[in-house]
Amino acid sequence: MENLPRKSLQSLPEYIPGKQVDEVVKEYKIENVIKLASNENPFGPSPKALEAIKKNLTSLNIYPDQHHHILREALSQKYSLTKENFIIGNGSDEIMLMIAQTFLSFGDEVIISSHTFSMYEFVTKLMDGVAIVADLKNFSYDLEAMQSKISKKTKLIFLCNPNNPTGTIFTSDQFEKFMRNVPEDVLVIVDEAYSEFVDSSDFANTIDYVKRGRNVIVLKTFSKAYGLAGLRIGYAISTPKIIKTLNLVKMPFNVNRLAIFGAVEALKDIDFLEKVLKNNIEGKEYLYRELQKLKLQFLKTQANFIFIDVQRDCDEVFIELIRRGVIIRPLKTFGFPKAIRVSIGKKEQNEKFISSLKDCF
Repeated sequence: MENLPRKSLQSLPEYIPGKQVDEVVKEYKIENVIKLASNENPFGPSPKALEAIKKNLTSLNIYPDQHHHILREALSQKYSLTKENFIIGNGSDEIMLMIAQTFLSFGDEVIISSHTFSMYEFVTKLMDGVAIVADLKNFSYDLEAMQSKISKKTKLIFLCNPNNPTGTIFTSDQFEKFMRNVPEDVLVIVDEAYSEFVDSSDFANTIDYVKRGRNVIVLKTFSKAYGLAGLRIGYAISTPKIIKTLNLVKMPFNVNRLAIFGAVEALKDIDFLEKVLKNNIEGKEYLYRELQKLKLQFLKTQANFIFIDVQRDCDEVFIELIRRGVIIRPLKTFGFPKAIRVSIGKKEQNEKFISSLKDCF
C-alpha cells in the first residue's frame, strides 16, 4: 500500500477546519457554545433562499442542470457579462482544483503568498506543481515581491483579496501596476470570497480586467455573505475562452439542485444582504473598541473577521475560549503562533467573545 499513492501526496498541506459546535459540546460537556471560527454568516441563509430550497425538496430525484443555466443567467445580469463568463463549482475551492487540473503540468511554478488560504498551495502540490512563496509585507499581499518571482516556469499566480486571515486588501493602483508586469502567458487568479464585506473605495476592480480580455480568473462564493456554506456553491468569472477550457475538467452534475436554486434567490435578496453587511460594520466597530480597551493589537479588517495578536500561544487562548463556550480560529497553522482570527457575529455573540476574552487576560 505504501507505494501506491502518488509521491506528491506526501507533501500536501493538511486543511484544518474550524471546530464544530457539536464536537465542542460533546468533548467539553458545555452548552451555549458559539462558533466564531469559520467566517460563517451568523444570520444563516436568506429567507428567499430558504423558501427556494424548501420548494425544490420534492425534486431531489432529478439530476441538476449540468450547465447551471439559471444561476449563470442571474450572475450575467448582476455583473453585466454573458453566461459564457461564468463557471459554477461545488464551493470556490472546487474551482481552484479545476484550475490546477486544467493548467498545471509537472514542475510548473505557481506563485502564492505566505500567511494566506492554504488551498492555493494544496491544489498546486496535488497537481505536481511547485509553489513559489512571497512573504506578506505589513500583513498585506506584497504584489511587487510576487511579480519579482515570475519566471519562465510560472503558470499561475494566486491572490486573496481581502486576504484570509489578515483581512487586508491590495488597492486598485497596486493591482494595475502588478498586472502591467505580468506576462500574457501567466494566469492570475484572485480569490474574492470576502469581497462583499469590503467598504474601502480603493478595492481593486478585478472584473474590469476580465472585460478587457486579460488572463484573469475572479473567484466568488455564496458561503460567506450569502450564508450558504453548507450547500457548497461558488463561481468563477473569466473570459469565455478560459471558462470553456475549465469546463473540460468539470465533473458532470458537480453542484446540487438545492444549491443552485438557493443561490439564485440569494442574489435577489438585497434586503438580507444589506442586513448582513450592516451587522458586520457595527460588529467590527464594537470589537475594535473593546480590543483597544484590552490593549490587544489587531488589524482593521475589510472582511467579516478580525486578526488579533493575543501576545501569547494562540492554542492556549483557543482552549481557554472553548472552555468558556467560544470557538475561534488559532492561527499557528497560518504561520502566526500568537494570533487568532475571530469571525464577526451578531451583537450578543460579539459580546460573549469579548467577555470570554477578558477572562483569558
